[in-house]
Amino acid sequence: MRGAIRTVLGMAATGMLVLAMSNPAAAATMEYDTAVKDTTSVNDYYCVVKDDLWTSARACFKPSGDVLFAGDEFKDGASATTEWQNELRDSNGNWGLYRNGKCTWSGGSGTQGSCNKEMYEYSSKNAHGGVGSRVRVKACLGDSCSSWSRWILNA
Repeated sequence: MRGAIRTVLGMAATGMLVLAMSNPAAAATMEYDTAVKDTTSVNDYYCVVKDDLWTSARACFKPSGDVLFAGDEFKDGASATTEWQNELRDSNGNWGLYRNGKCTWSGGSGTQGSCNKEMYEYSSKNAHGGVGSRVRVKACLGDSCSSWSRWILNA
């Protein structure tokens, strides 16, 4: 009897594992990157700002090249972080989370860093079996963050 119970439990666990692996969103784990100093002008990229009385940070995304920027705008001793999410469209046209992460810059106020990521292009077939890739960012200082940017189609 115990052998039969173990067999049933083993089959159930295997089935749950297969279901979890077939769900691409379940596979997304947080990626952590340390930004490198970058003096590129971000005026032409998609940016959001976390701004309040004592702190300010900027998060930007450059679709051509898949570059994330984290800018520290205020002398407060805190590191600036760009949080990001990357979604892919599946063969049915539904969007689902594929990757997400944090790009952290600790180079000081008035400076910025960048994290270069390789992402699917909007027009290429992707890991979810469809065509389409989009990214959004938010700017953070410590646990305090801006709202998410709008979704940016990845060129």
